[in-house]
Amino acid sequence: MKGNIISIDLAKNVFQVCVMNSENKIVTNKKVTRKKLLDVLRQYEPTTVVLEACYSAHPWGRKIEDLGHKVKLIPPYQVKPFVIGNKNDHNDAIAIIEASRRPKATFVPVKTLEQQDIQSLQRVRELQMKHRTATANQLRGLFAEYGIILPVGINHLRKEIPDILENAENSLTTVARRFIHRLYRELHSCDDNINELEQELSAILKHNKNYQLLQTIPGIGPMVAATLVASVGDANYFKNGRQMAAWAGLTPKQVARTE
Repeated sequence: MKGNIISIDLAKNVFQVCVMNSENKIVTNKKVTRKKLLDVLRQYEPTTVVLEACYSAHPWGRKIEDLGHKVKLIPPYQVKPFVIGNKNDHNDAIAIIEASRRPKATFVPVKTLEQQDIQSLQRVRELQMKHRTATANQLRGLFAEYGIILPVGINHLRKEIPDILENAENSLTTVARRFIHRLYRELHSCDDNINELEQELSAILKHNKNYQLLQTIPGIGPMVAATLVASVGDANYFKNGRQMAAWAGLTPKQVARTE
């Protein structure tokens, strides 16, 4: 079946698969279960398969590419204007195809497993940093309730808490010293987790040429470089530097692509 464009409206268990032929006519638009999706796609010769860019689009994109198809991920905001009638899986699948055929349609490349590993590690690191900040703020607040005021900054907490706990002349009770010490251990646990995550990121990116080149740019350090590698991958995907700047949000009122 040559000349087809296939769109898939992704879901958890039942997907909507729509096929348009070379004459721009809908050949089929049916529901397919998760287990049967790849078998259905094997029935078609290599063609273009369009998915909405979402959390599950990248793993499915890699599996579909392994079948020989060309996968395009289109941002949901570009699909929305093409939904005709009630919003349902049937109409959404048609809208995905229609949106992908527009001259100004932009697409998101399928992430590699390495990119997803990097992005996932960064998200876990960000969670640990938020937890560390919350723990530090709670410690500072609890100290204030006992009349002990500490300067802002996690480094001040790390430095002064041991001395405060050992000072028998301050207003901390035995109970307070126990929960302060517990939170202090939690603060160090977050530090250890963040350091381990950063070491894992460095190990993954150690031989990545783009990662090394990015850090030669003034103002770009290891974390920003890692974010760009995970999010962008191949910069040649962009037509020019302005398009990439627009995607990154550096140029107003222009959208080039989304995650």
